[in-house]
Formats: sequence, C-alpha cells, structure tokens
Amino acid sequence: MSGRRPPRVAIIGAGFGGLAAAVALRRSGIDDITIVERSDGVGGTWRRNTYPGAACDIQSHLYSFSFAPNPAWSRTYAGQPEILAYLEWVAEDFDLLRHLMLETRLRRATWDEQAVQWELELESAKGTVQLVVDVVVSAVGLFNEPALPEIDGLADYTGPLVHTSQWDADIELDGKKVAVIGTGASGVQVVPELAKLVGQLTVVQRTPPWMVPKDDRPFTDEELKRYRDHPGAVRRERRRLWVEQHGNTALTMDDPRITDRQQLAEGFLEAQVGDPGLREALTPDYPFRCKRVLLGSSYYEALQRDHVELVSEAIRIRDRSIVTAGGRVIDVDAIVLATGFETSRYLAGIEVVGLDGRDLHDRWGDDPSAYLGVAVSGFPNFFMLYGPNTNQGGNSIVYLLEAGARLIVDAVQRLARRGGHLEVRADAEAKFNEKISADLERTVWTQCSSYFRSPSGRIVTQWPYTELDYARATRRLRRRDWIHRTG
Repeated sequence: MSGRRPPRVAIIGAGFGGLAAAVALRRSGIDDITIVERSDGVGGTWRRNTYPGAACDIQSHLYSFSFAPNPAWSRTYAGQPEILAYLEWVAEDFDLLRHLMLETRLRRATWDEQAVQWELELESAKGTVQLVVDVVVSAVGLFNEPALPEIDGLADYTGPLVHTSQWDADIELDGKKVAVIGTGASGVQVVPELAKLVGQLTVVQRTPPWMVPKDDRPFTDEELKRYRDHPGAVRRERRRLWVEQHGNTALTMDDPRITDRQQLAEGFLEAQVGDPGLREALTPDYPFRCKRVLLGSSYYEALQRDHVELVSEAIRIRDRSIVTAGGRVIDVDAIVLATGFETSRYLAGIEVVGLDGRDLHDRWGDDPSAYLGVAVSGFPNFFMLYGPNTNQGGNSIVYLLEAGARLIVDAVQRLARRGGHLEVRADAEAKFNEKISADLERTVWTQCSSYFRSPSGRIVTQWPYTELDYARATRRLRRRDWIHRTG
C-alpha cells in the first residue's frame, strides 16, 4: 500500500461499533470505506432482535453516540424500535448509506503478505464476491450468534420453536400453551409481554438473575421541550448518567457497593414477590454482579399471574411436552428459547487467516484474547471492536466502542501517512493478557459460572477496570507496543 493513497477499509458489521468506526474514520479524512452487513440494513443486534419487549438496560441518553445526541428519545430506557430508528438516523445523517454493502456476509479474510492487503471472500444472494482492502475492522459484536441449549429431546420437538434473536413475527401464540426457556436479559423482557397474550406460560429457569428497580417512564412534555430547544441539555443529561453509572461500577468482592446493591436487590425481590416459595426460587445463590444484573419489576409481576408458572427443575422434551426432573408433564404448543448468545465464540462463522497462513480460531482455541480487545499479533492491519475482554461491567458499551474506534483511527492514519502494515507486538499482547487475566481473578465474576467464561473457564468477555480506564488505554497508539513495517 502506498503511503500517498488513502487506505481502503472494510468494516464488518453495521451496528453501534461499525457505525462508530465509520464516523471516526470519515472524520479523520479516511473515506474509502466499505461496511459489510449481513442484514438488510443497519442496526446490528437491534435490527435482528425484534422479540416482544426488547429494550436496552442503559438509559437512552447514555446509550447514544457522543457525536450524535438524540433530543427525541421518548423515554428513559428506549425499546428496540426506537434504538433501531436512532441508528438508521445516524447512518443517514453522517452519510454512511453510500458505504453499505448489505445482505452480504464475510466468510473468509486472508492476509496477502506480498500485496500487503486483505482478501475478503463475501457471500451474498448473488453469489461469492471478492473484496481487496488494506485494513479490516471487525465490528460483529458480542451478541451475534444465538446459543442453543443442550436439552434432551429439543431437536425432535415438532411444534413452533423460536429463539428470541430470530423472532418470527408471524408466530401465533395468542391463547396457546407456551414455554420460555431461559431467564437472562431476553427472557426477563419477553416473559411479561407473552404473559399478556398466551393462555398458559411456563418459564423454565436454570439460575435466577439478580434484579433491581428500573426507572423506565416516558419523558414529560417539559423534558422533551428542554432537550429539543437546548442541545446542551442533552449533553448534560448524558454526562450526568455517565457519572452515575461510573460511580456504581463495582467489580471486586471487597467493594462495599457490591454488598449495598445486593441488599437493594434483596429488598426489591421481597417487596415484589409475596409468596415465600416463589421468592426462594427467585433468589440467586451467587454474589450480586457475578452475572449480568437485570432491571425492572414487570418480570416479577408476570410470574405471579395465575396462568404463569416458574419451573426450576431440569427438563427434557417429549413430543409436545416438557417433562421435569420430578416426572411432571407440561403440555406446550410452542417453545421460545431465551438462551442468549455464543458470547465466547468471537468471530464465529468467519475464517481469518493471517501471517504464515495462521488461522485466528486455531490461534485462540477456546480462549479468545487480544491486545486491548483490538488486535492480535500475527494479523496485521486487522482490528476489532467489542473484542475479547471489552465488555464493561458498569457503564454504556457505546462509550467503549467509541474509545476503541479512536485507537483504530490512530492506526489507520499512521498507515495512511507511511503505508505498510501495522501489527501489535507479541510480547506486548502477552504482557497485556497476563495482567488482565490476573486482575480478572480478583473480580466478582469469578464467583459463579456465566456466559462471561469460555469452555475452559477463563473470563473472556469482561474488562476488569472502569470504562474510563479503557478510554485512557486506547487514547492513542503506544508505539513501543506495535510493529510498523513500511518496506
């Protein structure tokens, strides 16, 4: 790549991360960008996840780009349709639509050492497409590939079966006997909505989540007018929420905020659920924050309706029935899987081949890792957003995505000036991961089993510091940690 020609960049994914990278690159003067997106439009997880009740558990004004404040948020916690509309507005307002390659999936990326370029094999309805670029930015996200539970007989179930991340808008559930398997974020959101429709609802729980109150409400007319008429008001509200979330970030067992928040959650459960047996079944046996904490009272309220039942036993599927470990048979007309995503399988379904023909998934095995979640040695000019160990435990992921995008822009600008290829040093990557692994062992996340862990047990998703620490670490390229070859 000549230092005088702007680098050609492919961004994989058009969700929050992909749009953040595209805007940051264009603002830096890099305009030769192709955004490869497998769906028919922007939005990423917010385009794909359309199940009833889908919403964000970070406040609307904080779950927004710093460069694109939205005065028109209708409520404190936005739902999926409104978040998708916001991302579509960002793509149009920042002139990103012309960069999109929609309904196209990246299958293989191969580094050509002689040409110093990435060769991308793309798949679309029209067939296989080849794209050659200088830089690849993976922004496929953490919540990408659905996780399917290993339940005896599930594969043989003959009734309607749907995963929340692949919701079928035409599925008929009104008045039916429905089972929801899973009580994570999507389960807690979909259960209250289904309880309004179905004749009988069985909620199958493996482990209960910790839950805290959610101040979800429509903004008043006065608030909306203030946000609309005074742009500074939106930025001040975003800052206020950021400070609030930053102050609530507690990651170690000896942090008194963990105890305080657990007591809040315990009090919330006691106030919401009167039946002692149900309350016991809904009480987690692991410390607060060890797993993802969920928000709101509607889930607890739904479980106490006469036609809703919580099942905490192991189950198997026989014909069109759920059979509990105790032998009870529960007939079901349809099953909804609210079982989350393959969060530890980064870049699932994408083959990435770097220096010397090395496959990235072979390099990782069961334990994905990267330098600042952004780069892996042996894979030049290949960068990631929302990569390994960048899921923050207390604030908006949008803040971290913008921080990672700034580091990537710094790298691409360096390539634009000097050409060649840029690769993180193996020793810098190893040193970073040794430190982060040691510090992760001191966090509350070690106290239970969760989707934060890989099959080996290592915590591969979480960032064990604050979001501000990540922003500082990614502010600019540390030259001593990188190899820049221009010859």
